Amino acid sequence: MSGIGGLSFGMVTTPSLGLGQSDSNDSKAAGNAAVDEFLAYMKKTLAERMADAWLAAHGLDRDKLKAMKPEQREAVLKQMAEELKQQLQQATQAAKSGGASGRKTETTEAA
Repeated sequence: MSGIGGLSFGMVTTPSLGLGQSDSNDSKAAGNAAVDEFLAYMKKTLAERMADAWLAAHGLDRDKLKAMKPEQREAVLKQMAEELKQQLQQATQAAKSGGASGRKTETTEAA
C-alpha cells in the first residue's frame, strides 16, 4: 500500500487504550447504522429522494410534514411540486440545449 510521500500505511496500527471490546462494538454498531441508513436511502425511489432533499433544504422532514395541519401540509406539498417541476423542466432544457452542442463538439473534434 502506498501512502503520502511514499510512506506505507499498511502496517500502521492504533495503540490499545485498554478500553476493551466496547469500542469495537460501538464502531461496528455505528458502521452498521451507516450501512442501514445507506441501504434505506437506496431503496427509495427517485421521487422520494427528491422530496426528501426538498424538505431538508426547507428545514423540514417527513415527520414535521405529517405533524402539520392539513391546510399547511397541502400548501407545502403544492410548493414542493411546483418547485420540483420547475427544476425538472430546467434540467431537461439544459440537457437538450447543452447536450446537443456538446455532442457536436465531440464529433467535430473526433473528425
